[in-house]
Amino acid sequence: MAMMSKTRDLLEGLVREGSFKWVLSRRTSFDEEFEEMGRSPSGRRKWISELSPMANVIVGRCSRILDVSMDELQNNFDKEASDSIKHPSNYARNFLEYCCFRALALSSQVTGHLGDKSFRRLTFDMMLAWEVPSSSQPVHKVDMESTVGVEAFSRIAPAIPTIADVITCFNLFDVLSTSSGGRLSFAVYEKYLVELERVIKKMKTQSQSSLLSSLRSGRGEKILEVDGTLTTQPVLEHVGISAWPGRLTLTDHALYFEAIRVMTYDKAKVYELADDLKQVIKPELTGPWGSRLFDKAVMYKSISL
Repeated sequence: MAMMSKTRDLLEGLVREGSFKWVLSRRTSFDEEFEEMGRSPSGRRKWISELSPMANVIVGRCSRILDVSMDELQNNFDKEASDSIKHPSNYARNFLEYCCFRALALSSQVTGHLGDKSFRRLTFDMMLAWEVPSSSQPVHKVDMESTVGVEAFSRIAPAIPTIADVITCFNLFDVLSTSSGGRLSFAVYEKYLVELERVIKKMKTQSQSSLLSSLRSGRGEKILEVDGTLTTQPVLEHVGISAWPGRLTLTDHALYFEAIRVMTYDKAKVYELADDLKQVIKPELTGPWGSRLFDKAVMYKSISL
């Protein structure tokens, strides 16, 4: 309790003296919450002594998302976690992760969460707090140029399946941080999420073709891949010496080819994969007028054609 009181007094002093100017060189997403914690009586009750100021802010946000008090979150963690997880050397970070993962599991279920700027900011702030979770660590400077490292990214980002996964997150981080010396800035991170949201929306629009929906619904087929969606880069269907541009959709049951028409697509031609039609499917060379030039084709034969 003495440590908790000392930490509160330090925070109050920083706010009263204006010393946050060196901690926060420019207004950030942490500013108002830092100040509220230090000034208001209600803020005093929202403080966990083991956590750093940033970690306390993040746990506070998680508690609001989950509609559970910070005290209740900590009590639940203390009951559920093993003794090794609650060891003082790792308590702050493990408790922070517990809160983050629970909050992200709920908030990532909201449709269009990647398009929500506050969600994007929250996930990045979680990474910032992950790097400095404990009250025993020096006060960490936070500003608009603050960056995160690969360890923080690899712990938080895979908690949102649409952003990253545990297998590829390290390679993804390398790509995103190439221009910033191996540290990831919020500007680059946000740009990635905005573009990811745009691609997801586009794919949903493409996968909801009314023609394919009627064909797929009977078997509950899932779309695995769509190619040829850009009119400038269509998939070509070769039959003899003829070729038709269109869109190719791969599901877990069949291939569907929709030839391009003016402002729309023709009725889908089905190349069955699930039913036994004595199919022959193999890589093939193709090209203009039947010439065998390019190796990005698939040859399909069956008794249904």
